[in-house]
Amino acid sequence: MIFKDINCGFYVHRRPLQYACLHDEVAALAERDQIVARAIYNYDKGADANERTRRYAAQSGGAEYPVYRLMPPCYAEETFTREAMIRAIRDERALFRIHPKTYAAPLHIWMYDWMLDVLTESRTPLLVSLQELDLRDAAAVKEAYPQLRLIITNTDQWLNRQYVRFAQYYPEVYFDTCNTIEYYGIENMTKILGAEKFLFGSYMPEKEPYDKLFQLLYCELSQEEKELIAHGNFERLVEERGV
Repeated sequence: MIFKDINCGFYVHRRPLQYACLHDEVAALAERDQIVARAIYNYDKGADANERTRRYAAQSGGAEYPVYRLMPPCYAEETFTREAMIRAIRDERALFRIHPKTYAAPLHIWMYDWMLDVLTESRTPLLVSLQELDLRDAAAVKEAYPQLRLIITNTDQWLNRQYVRFAQYYPEVYFDTCNTIEYYGIENMTKILGAEKFLFGSYMPEKEPYDKLFQLLYCELSQEEKELIAHGNFERLVEERGV
């Protein structure tokens, strides 16, 4: 089985206690484990983080899709113009990630303004970690933009009553697998929401990919469900957008 990773990152400089950290280390590990495509994200906070992501993705021969940090239009020196955002989506098949807490940029309609129009019209996924997301804010955005594709990463079993109901109520809400650690976690979540709601996510380099690979390979799901989670949903949401 091949895997396509929706939640794969890297750092420019080595960090302590991490088995893999730099982009090339993460890429080599992914390729060794049959992770044939990945959405890559630079976790560094420097102003050139997006540019580094762009360069690596461009050099990957199609194996990597850039995930750009999306700052609201009011952050004039750090954000995209409308034209640049559309160009990144069209020419680079880019995705975007927000950090409501880390960068004091909550997911409010008035904060992101026209960016939500661009994401919705292009059917481009917007990624956000559950640890940074206020589901009340996300609900307000989904009421106004029901077709916005929202991928919530790093979900936590202790909050599952909230976010599972959120995904049941609103369309186009998806999750990655990196923290489905509870007993029969993938099986239970798939039974409730359907396999089409989940994408394989390793959360490299913060986590090793092996437990998620083995969990999906040997879980008690049908082969069709495993294939959807391993790569099929990535292909539908990331590779087959109508842009």
